[in-house]
Parts: sequence; structure tokens; C-alpha cells
Amino acid sequence: MKKLHLLLAALLLALLTACGATADPKPAEKEPVTEQANEKEAAFPVTIKDGVGKDVNLEQKPEKIVSLIPSNTEIVYALGEGETIVGVTDVDNYPEEVADKEIVSTFMELNIEKIISLEPDVVLAHASTASYWEAGLQQLEDSGVTVLVVNDAQSFDGVYESIEMIGKATGKIEEADTLIEDMKGKLAELKKQAESISDEDQKSVFVEISPAPEIYATGKNTFINEMLELIHAKNAVEEEGWPQMNEEAIIALNPDVIVLTYGYVENAVDQVLERAGWEDVTAVKEKQVYEVNEDLVSRSGPRVVEGVEELAKAIYPDVFGK
Repeated sequence: MKKLHLLLAALLLALLTACGATADPKPAEKEPVTEQANEKEAAFPVTIKDGVGKDVNLEQKPEKIVSLIPSNTEIVYALGEGETIVGVTDVDNYPEEVADKEIVSTFMELNIEKIISLEPDVVLAHASTASYWEAGLQQLEDSGVTVLVVNDAQSFDGVYESIEMIGKATGKIEEADTLIEDMKGKLAELKKQAESISDEDQKSVFVEISPAPEIYATGKNTFINEMLELIHAKNAVEEEGWPQMNEEAIIALNPDVIVLTYGYVENAVDQVLERAGWEDVTAVKEKQVYEVNEDLVSRSGPRVVEGVEELAKAIYPDVFGK
């Protein structure tokens, strides 16, 4: 029995020597890291229902991504996966790093051969162009390339859905949730500021998305209309969607503010202020014509919050600051 006690004591001493005679907190600290790693690994394989209702399977985390619309690209970068982007469109311009990426599409053409040569793990397409590029996307799938069509977001909720979808596709689920909550928080702050604007002080706004001679505007049931509502501004246009407007109709609307969302016309504000027959329009008479960054108010990505803020400052500078 004495020999057995000595043997047990020796074994105990050996264990204490290997692990350390005193309690070591390091093993306890490593455990959460291991769990986090397992959670990331558990994110794949994943099946995602995309923006056209198709189930898309991703066996593992993508190392190469091709993005076919700027909003997708901006979301991928916002989730910290910018380095995985290998191909973009010719209108991608944010962040600056996209200038170094391969151009795989223009407004009219999808370069199938170029995309295949980049050997992407997934191509992030978009529902807004899915039907136009249907044949090309099908060709990619027939070549073994996984195509995920991201929903065409027409509201804040739609943007959140896009971020969640791309978060799942990149294994950045927690980062996507954090990004969405951050956006919601900032929008809530802007909405709270707008509460100080009474119905009596509410301004009517005409949002011009295409210049004369063919003027198009933003109507009801559009993303920009939702932005206007959030900051307690009234859309001067009653039609839905993006109607073409004649100048007489716009003059009759007599908006308090005119917002221009196109950046390809030089001196656009001056051109509106100098339009013949517009002298008595309140926005023109009081020089309340502003140009906002088209990308911020039209791209359904994380920067739409900046777009709302830019609109708010232009329409209600006394409330939101210039």
C-alpha cells in the first residue's frame, strides 16, 4: 500500500510539473479563441437563398470574389474582406483600393472570359441586372463558377438584407450584424434630430436624377423617398418610381428645395438656377438648389447613411448643420 501511495504521489508531481505548480490562467483564455475559430469554420458549408430565390451552396469561405455592382463591392470591403475582391466593374470607385482590381464588366458588357480566368470562388451579381445578364450568368454557372445574386435593395431593410447575405457568403456574419446595428443607430440619431421639425416647417423637395431636356425625378416608393421621410421632408412628386417630368409640371409643384443627384453635368446647380421660367419657383428664388453625391444616395450599401446625412444638411442646414 505504501508503494501505491508513493506511485500516486509521483504521478501527481509529474502532472503538476508539466502544467505548472500554480493555477495558470492561459488555458482558460485560449478556450474562447478555439470556440471562435470553430464558429468561423462552422459557417461553411452554407446554403443561401439569393435575390432571385435560388439556393446557392458555398462549401468553404471564398478566397476570390468577383463583384458585378459597386454596392456589393462596398459591402465586402465594409465587412473587412476587400482583399478577396479580384474583379469589379468599370464604375467601382470606392474605396480607393478598387482602382487596382481587374475590370470584368462595363454598363453594357459582361466579360465572361475575364471572369473565368480569375478563377473566383463566387461571383456576386445583382438582381437589378440579373435579367439583362441572364445568359452571361448562366454561362458562368455552366463553367462551374458559383453565382450569388444579391437582392435589389429599395429600402433600408433591403440594404440590411444585402449585408446579411454577403456576410453569410464571406463568413462574416457577426461583422454584418455589427455593421447593420451601427447603421441603424446612426439613422436613429438623424431621425431623432428631425423630430424638432414641425409639420409647419416641413419642406417640399424635388429630387432631380436626370437633367434637362429629359428631366427625371424621384417619386414615391423609392429609396430616396424613404430617406426624405426619415428626415421629415416631403417629396414634391406624387407619382411613384422615377417619372419623367415636364418643366411646367415642376414649376407648378413649386418645391422649397431642389436636390440634384447627378454628378456628370458641370455647373449643374447654376444651370437649374438659370432655367427660363423658373424664376418664381421658391427653391430657385431662394437659391435652395443643391447637388449631393450620387453614389451616397443611390448605392444600396453601408454609405447610404452618409447619403441621408448629406440630404439632411442640404434641406435643413439649421437642424443638421452644414
